[in-house]
Amino acid sequence: MNARTRGLDIRVLGPLDVSADGAPIVVDTRKALAILAILAVEQRALAREELAALLWPESDDESARGALRRTLSVLRAALADRWLRVDRMSVALGIDGVSVDLDELERAAAASPETSPTAGSTVALGVDLVRGPFLTGFSLRDSSAFDDWRATRATLVERRVKLALDRLAAAAADAGDLGSAIRIAEHRLSVDTLDEPAHRHLIALHAQAGDRPAAIRQYRACVAILERELSVPPLAETTELYESIRDGAPVTVPPRLPERTAVSGARIAPDSISPGRLPLVGRDDELATLIEAHRSASSAGRVAVIEGEAGIGKTRLGDALASVVMASGGRVLTARAFQTEAAIPYGPIVDLLREGLTPPDAAARLSSMPAASLAELDRLVALPAGVIVGNAGRASVDPDVGRIRLLEAVATALPALASSPGSPGLLRIDDLQWADEATREFLGYLLRRLAGRPMLVQLAWRREDMDPRAEAFASLVEAIPESLTVRLRRLDYEAIRALVTAAWGPGSDSSTIETLAAESEGLPLYLVEALTAGPECDAPARRGIRAMMQERLGRLSQTATQVLGAAAAIGRSFDLEIVRVASGRSDAEVVDALDELLRRGIVREATTAGDAARYDFAHALLRDEAYGSTSLARRRLLHGRIADQLRADSMLARDATHLAQLAHHERAAGREAAAAEAFRAAGSEARRVYANREALEHLEMALALGHPETTGLQLAIGELRTTIGDYAGAIIALEAAAASAGAAVPGAIELQLGRIHARRGDLAVAASHLDAVIDADHDRALDDRRILTAALVERAFVSYRARDLDAAWASAVEARSLAELDDERSGAGAAHRLLGLVALEQGNLTAAHLELERSLALADPDLDPQAAIAAGNALALVEASLGDRDAAIGRLESALEACRRTGDLHLEAAVENNLADQLHAAGRADEAMDHLKRAVALFAEVGGRPGELEPEIWKLVAW
Repeated sequence: MNARTRGLDIRVLGPLDVSADGAPIVVDTRKALAILAILAVEQRALAREELAALLWPESDDESARGALRRTLSVLRAALADRWLRVDRMSVALGIDGVSVDLDELERAAAASPETSPTAGSTVALGVDLVRGPFLTGFSLRDSSAFDDWRATRATLVERRVKLALDRLAAAAADAGDLGSAIRIAEHRLSVDTLDEPAHRHLIALHAQAGDRPAAIRQYRACVAILERELSVPPLAETTELYESIRDGAPVTVPPRLPERTAVSGARIAPDSISPGRLPLVGRDDELATLIEAHRSASSAGRVAVIEGEAGIGKTRLGDALASVVMASGGRVLTARAFQTEAAIPYGPIVDLLREGLTPPDAAARLSSMPAASLAELDRLVALPAGVIVGNAGRASVDPDVGRIRLLEAVATALPALASSPGSPGLLRIDDLQWADEATREFLGYLLRRLAGRPMLVQLAWRREDMDPRAEAFASLVEAIPESLTVRLRRLDYEAIRALVTAAWGPGSDSSTIETLAAESEGLPLYLVEALTAGPECDAPARRGIRAMMQERLGRLSQTATQVLGAAAAIGRSFDLEIVRVASGRSDAEVVDALDELLRRGIVREATTAGDAARYDFAHALLRDEAYGSTSLARRRLLHGRIADQLRADSMLARDATHLAQLAHHERAAGREAAAAEAFRAAGSEARRVYANREALEHLEMALALGHPETTGLQLAIGELRTTIGDYAGAIIALEAAAASAGAAVPGAIELQLGRIHARRGDLAVAASHLDAVIDADHDRALDDRRILTAALVERAFVSYRARDLDAAWASAVEARSLAELDDERSGAGAAHRLLGLVALEQGNLTAAHLELERSLALADPDLDPQAAIAAGNALALVEASLGDRDAAIGRLESALEACRRTGDLHLEAAVENNLADQLHAAGRADEAMDHLKRAVALFAEVGGRPGELEPEIWKLVAW
């Protein structure tokens, strides 16, 4: 190490080490050290606001600035007011007297032979400075933003370190000091033990130094680690190097390591026929129709569907539309649903948001959105710097938050992010047949509210892969006024001729074209595969699409095959970093592999609004073939490496999409305990944004994988099944929760069981569960008293349904008193609601109206939407009884709108039924019949006994 006696030393390669004048500095907060690490690595002045956001992300602006002032004061005192430059706007490190190990390493590597130290000191400097990975063991427990910064910088720092060590090793070898070159190369390899070019470099250095046994040992070490960590053999060039050394052939020059670290992306010039370079043929009318739909969306939004079988060219047509829109100055946001992610809530919607938030003007585009809407948006995706969410967004993370604000926030943000002056935005989602339920629900919400949102929503799907829920969604989309459906047909002979001519030239043999037309039957995917293979390809090889794909994949290099297998395991679009980590290959190898895959048309650059390139397979069938050709052992290793990378992302704590992806990869890696916990976390996050069915699937998977929190999981599953109307399934889950809890069944379980049995009309059973909560003989904590309040309300409801109005009134009054004692608005609102229902039943309409208005005023539509809906529903019945039928209908229509966002099917059915009654009484028979049909369909879904109608459920139209 380059020891110093005077000055400030900051060591970030390994554990953070900061010393002043040769002695460690002493501070009482790790954030003071973090400031020095940030400044040392960034090598620039940082704005105070930037530092405050990194170190105190959970605090409001004023608190964060105050904490930064105190920390800077501590740091300046520890440094005796030297080296740190602080003013009102920024913080920076001085230049003189400050030494950073990463900078020293790079200066040594860049030094010319005339000014560089002796070989021995070069080796000592290179080896001693690199003490370990970037900021080993240093994190801030309460700052996910700092941990994000550290994780991002770690990759860049590792690349800088490897490049510097490569140059030092090469300089030593050029100087003839092979011993020093070997020592540095060994240290370089310890930074990334999976770097096969680094293994080759070290093997060659040993051989050139005349140590043949060491070269052979290094080759065998390379074989072992690649097999253990990646389940792949060495590349052919590594094996050839070993064989030449084994056979005694001379190795004169050790191979230099390439320094490429960036992907050229779409700028790669294909050197063979690529599917993306073939013209769009036979789709002129369809493209013109879509262009006109986009043009006409300038005043009010529209939806267009591209439908057709696999390989018919849906994505290609959508790409052509996107190109036209972008050429006219419009913005395009693109996402795709993936079969492996059908249980990830809002997966394609999150991808659309992330793409829209990438450009530098994203913050400005969202500036007109209310703070409350931004807080809801922040639930799904991290917002860019400059978007102020404030404490309101962090405080509203209650699991019972309704979807109403979330759906509206997303529906407002997407048009803002996609719009351009004079051109409607274009939102694209491919393969919607694989979309999750929450995505379909959001799209249903958005597509019914396109007025005033200038954009075209272009969806693509294939019917043959749709389940009944997806079919229902497709029918909903097609029923929307002004919706457009483009159904693609197979290409005719003239289109096939044009495609062959474009690929193989105007001299293409007519018999070959006729053969292709007959074999392909006009399916574009078959034609693309055949044309990519070339005219020299034997006809029998073109007998099947999969056979042609296998042949095309078989022509790839070893490295490209390994990178492609990693990309297939990722299962979705990917960037350079994730595929590099998954494949275990070096930056240069991954860049070369992607170059090859792009040239051959196997992957394509995905449409993005930002600078970061993302990639996807040219077709899902190619992904399937690449994944299927990867061995089971390698698949498990790949999924494990992908999971490790996802786990390193500190944003997982609040990102449902990443959590669900993590759970999938942990399970595919065979790590069941880790998968169980990831599924539990993913279920909790999905539940937080009201993705009820996805949450249910995740939590049940966590339980199936052996998660130890059996009682809590079963209770959550029971609550979710209650929400979606599966009462039979909810009871099974809750009884299992009660059994796992032991002798003392928690009040929350008894309360939920009472609620479900009450909804089903099993009043005696419901009363027994609720009485168990009410009669529990113990000192109640505040949470227990809230459960008691809720149980008293439910008990009042049971008595109300049993026509024991006096008992119902008494229980509701007791619940109201207890709620007011604890200042518990939700419980008080529920108690007033029951008092209103009892008064309505007694014919006291004035008292009923008063109690229900109080209930509605106490019900927060954001934190407890069901309570607000139930109060509004009941108040509408009172208004109708008072003769104000128009007010009742308006209130029920508002309640129904909110109902559709909460996912409570029984409540929605009740409101539909009441609205149908009031419309019928108002003489609006056709409208009444529409709502009655929907009520019947919803009631039929509620209960959970297949094929069995439950009359008591149908009778329950107010609670």
